[in-house]
Amino acid sequence: MEETKNTGTVTSARPLNTETINTLANLVERLTELNQTGVLDSFFQAIQSITFMKDGLTDQMVNKNATMASSLMEIASEAASPEVLETLRELKMIHRTGKLKDLFDLADTISFMLNSTTEKMLERNAAVMEKLYGLADEAAAPEMIEALKELKGLQQSGNLKTLAEASYMVSFMSNAVTDSMVQRMATFASSFVEEVSAPHVTDLLRSATKCIFLTTQQFSKQPPKPGLKNVVSTMRDPEVQMGLMFMATLAKNLHKCVLETYSGS
Repeated sequence: MEETKNTGTVTSARPLNTETINTLANLVERLTELNQTGVLDSFFQAIQSITFMKDGLTDQMVNKNATMASSLMEIASEAASPEVLETLRELKMIHRTGKLKDLFDLADTISFMLNSTTEKMLERNAAVMEKLYGLADEAAAPEMIEALKELKGLQQSGNLKTLAEASYMVSFMSNAVTDSMVQRMATFASSFVEEVSAPHVTDLLRSATKCIFLTTQQFSKQPPKPGLKNVVSTMRDPEVQMGLMFMATLAKNLHKCVLETYSGS
């Protein structure tokens, strides 16, 4: 009865096919080869080391390592971006040309200047920069651009040099004028304005202006013909004769006034 049971058990087991037998034979042969070369021992030692390290790690160390690994993965992801790769290529080219060392030297110089700058110097530099920004805003104004164009035109025509020389002359004259000279000039200007502002002088200037305007208008509409005959004909006009007599009287009185002024009488 027992023999029948054993026979049924052996008969119910599935026999191994040829492919499985070959796979197992290759696996045993490979493990034997690894054992003979010592690689299998190294593998087991590595597993033991990893197990030892795993058993010795605390939860805090595991969390810290996980955080570090996450940060490293983010850095690796950013480093693999096309922009970073292009930047690395440019840095490599700069390093080959030798300019990278110049950049480091410049950075060292700037760092030294920043470290040696006091707060007072920083405040003064900030004030200077604020003024420079203000000047830049004024320079960008349309009026300033138009003025620069006009100055360029003056420079190209040569008139800018003339203006500069004239300004030098005016500056020299202003520096050469003393206080007493300025006082005398101010007194003379005040007296001249006072004399010119007198009513009779104002009336005289108004009449002279009107006379000149009428004469100019008459000459433009009916210009006189030249010639001695026309001059003699014009001299026969009573109004012309009165005008000549007026001018002669004016010259006579002007002569008397000048003599009285210079003689002190």
